[in-house]
Amino acid sequence: MKEFDVIVIDASTPFERGVQYGKAAADRIKAGIANYRAYFEGKGQPWEVTTKLAMAFVPDIEEAMPEVLEEAKGVAEGAGVPFDGLMVLNTRYELTNYPIQPVAECTTGAILSEATKNHGTIMVKNWDYRPGVLDKIVLLHIIEEDGTRIFGLTEAGQLLREGYNNHGIGLCNNMIASKYDGPGGGIPVCFLRRKVLACKTYDEAFNWITGIKRSVSNNSVLVSGAEDKAVDIEASPVGCDLIHPVGGIVTHANHFSVDPSKDKGPTGVLSSTRNRQVRLASLLYHDYGNITVESIMECMKDHEFYPSSICNHANSGDPADMNGLMTVASIVVDFQNQCAYVCKGNPCEGTYKKYDI
Repeated sequence: MKEFDVIVIDASTPFERGVQYGKAAADRIKAGIANYRAYFEGKGQPWEVTTKLAMAFVPDIEEAMPEVLEEAKGVAEGAGVPFDGLMVLNTRYELTNYPIQPVAECTTGAILSEATKNHGTIMVKNWDYRPGVLDKIVLLHIIEEDGTRIFGLTEAGQLLREGYNNHGIGLCNNMIASKYDGPGGGIPVCFLRRKVLACKTYDEAFNWITGIKRSVSNNSVLVSGAEDKAVDIEASPVGCDLIHPVGGIVTHANHFSVDPSKDKGPTGVLSSTRNRQVRLASLLYHDYGNITVESIMECMKDHEFYPSSICNHANSGDPADMNGLMTVASIVVDFQNQCAYVCKGNPCEGTYKKYDI
């Protein structure tokens, strides 16, 4: 399987960075918007309703992080697409989690120096999502005017999903759903992630994740390679619960671990998500003190509880499918060596490629 394309973004203003990105990924962005239009209309939701729901987030974004909103406007300009369609791409997590029933997406984790062979800090994620986005995923290498460099992956047109920066801040995420989730308002996760991945310190990033208003729940693994720190943040509209590493290891999947009473996950998947969370932790603890980037890659290929395994094969037969589920990408960030390893598609079938920041 071919590797993901890398888009280098280097401009002096957020809008100009957005324009660069939009021009470079225009075809994929247009295809992604078309995908989601068909998806929502297939669920019985007219496109006019979908775009209205997406645009309802704009006032809160404008107030909290206007520079990130300017970047999004630049992406739409560069790609030659309506801004409301670009907003659908950047709110698809919120719009597909409420009111539409979500799917159990992703397995994440962080490993601190006490548990690794070279005493470095590592972050990991298997991104599970629709097979139909696989050919629309891009890698972004963003260079900001203050010297901040960011590397991450995302669906083309989205600002960012997960990655790390040259200040040692890393972020990866996974779906959780709670009974408190509701309609639009607050900061969509794509905008929040972009803001966090521009942060220079762990405390600044932590405050953004835990301090913003949100309409639906999301789980974040926040890492500081510079400080050898990590925390898992189970965030819902009513607050945040924290999971700290035990023995330098923390893992997560798609359920509320701290306060299970909040959970309103997809029907019938709680056993799957608990299995993956516990399984990844078990594999990592088995190599405790000898964990390497290579051993983590093997963990992310694991097929225990197949097809709903860490390496997910729940439905990967049709590359145009927007209703199935598979591991569309895997990322391992090595903070000690300031690089990331990314595999396109299921890691059991692909190869991790190294990317320096």
